[in-house]
Amino acid sequence: MKPRCRVNGCANARAGHSLLCSKHRSRKRRHGHEEQRTISKSDLKPFIEKVQARIAKQPDAKLWSVLDQRWDIVTSKWRAELPTTIYRYVRAGTKELVRLADTVSGRDVAVTVIAMYLLQANDPRLFRNEMGFRTQLVRRVRTLSSTSFSRWSGASDGRERRAMKELEPRTVEYLSALLVKLFGPAGVRVAQLERREEEEQRKEQLAFYEALGEVE
Repeated sequence: MKPRCRVNGCANARAGHSLLCSKHRSRKRRHGHEEQRTISKSDLKPFIEKVQARIAKQPDAKLWSVLDQRWDIVTSKWRAELPTTIYRYVRAGTKELVRLADTVSGRDVAVTVIAMYLLQANDPRLFRNEMGFRTQLVRRVRTLSSTSFSRWSGASDGRERRAMKELEPRTVEYLSALLVKLFGPAGVRVAQLERREEEEQRKEQLAFYEALGEVE
C-alpha cells in the first residue's frame, strides 16, 4: 500500500516519487503550493480600489510615471529583440511579458501588483508561502489579458467556456521575479503608507471615544 499524501486530511496515495497525490501535485504546479487557494478578482478588488484612490489623490506623484517608464523600457527592449538564451523558461517568460504589454497597459499591471502587496499585508494567511504569493501575483496579472485564456464551446449547451493557459513553474517563477523587480518596491511602500494611515485613523477614533467618555 502506497503512503498517503502529506497534505493533512488527504487520504489519496502519493503519486510516483512525490510526497503528494496527483491532485495536490497538480495544485502545487498551478498555484505555487499544494494548499494555496486561488486569489480571485473579488479578493483583490478592494485593494485595487485603494491603489486607484491613492493615485487619484496624488496624480502628479513621480512614482506613477516612473513605474510606467520602467514597464515601457523593459517591454520595448524585448519587443524589439528577445534575449538570447538557452533557457526555455527565460524565453517563455519574456515572451509572456511582451504579450501582456501588447494587450494591457503597464499602469494596470503596476496597480495589480501593488494591490497584491496590499492584500498580503492585510491578510498574510491567504498565502501559504512566498512562492504561493508570487504564483498568485502572476495569475492575477495574466487575467488582465484575454489572450491568457483558452476558449471553447460547451458540448451540451453551446456556451463559451474558458480556462487560463498554464505556464511551466519555472516560467512563472521567472516572470514573478521580473514583476517583483519592476513593481515590488512600490508595493511595499504603498502597503507601509496604508498601514500608517489606518493606524492614524484608529488613534483618532480612540481619542474621539475617550473624549466622549469624559463628558458628564
